[in-house]
Amino acid sequence: MKNSAEMSGGLRERKRTATKLAIIKAARSLTAAHGVNGFTVEELCTEVGISRRTFFNYFPAKEDAILGSPADEIPADLAEAFIAGGPAAGSSTGSLSDSLLADFLDFAVALMDRMTMSRTQMTALQDAVAAEPRLLQKIMHGTRDAEDTFAAILSAREKVPATDPRIRAALGLFSCLTQRAGPAFFAPGNTLSYRSLLTEEAATLQDLLAGMTPVTRDSLPAGTFTPTPPPTPPPPSPKDHP
Repeated sequence: MKNSAEMSGGLRERKRTATKLAIIKAARSLTAAHGVNGFTVEELCTEVGISRRTFFNYFPAKEDAILGSPADEIPADLAEAFIAGGPAAGSSTGSLSDSLLADFLDFAVALMDRMTMSRTQMTALQDAVAAEPRLLQKIMHGTRDAEDTFAAILSAREKVPATDPRIRAALGLFSCLTQRAGPAFFAPGNTLSYRSLLTEEAATLQDLLAGMTPVTRDSLPAGTFTPTPPPTPPPPSPKDHP
């Protein structure tokens, strides 16, 4: 049985996560309705029912709340189910699991289904954020955080290090699929489901690769990846000497 301290700690963490997600949701809704500069931190706090002090315990600025935190936006139950679909501990065949792509599609669709904003609101949010150049750096940083977060999930599922080249390759593949299916799903006039669009992108990619001549490392010319030595530094200038 769990002791009371463990239960209390778990409850506090769940409440903290719930508050953080409530702030993100409200910040995005206000941004979609009024633009990035159309509301204040005070108005955001009123919307959530928290104090300014509480807000700044979670985020350093309004822009950070709008963009959110990738690690907090992946529901634990979805991550756990995705990880559980991987190979059993000690049963690795040296390859990634053959159900990885299909399971990823289910995972991505489930994430989209959990989205709390409507498609219209999400489109308005994207337009508002895109109109603010100062958010670009934060967006790029957030993208890296999201990739690192999902790399850790992939690593846990496949029982290999997050630095394994196959994990990075899978991450790039999955990012490509979602980056193509996402805009199509939110495009005005679209009537197709996110699953349909994502599956079509995955099937097209599989067809493309299946029609290509396989590439093996043995076919590479010797020395293809020989590192280029760093340039020789220039001789010191006479003025550098006393």
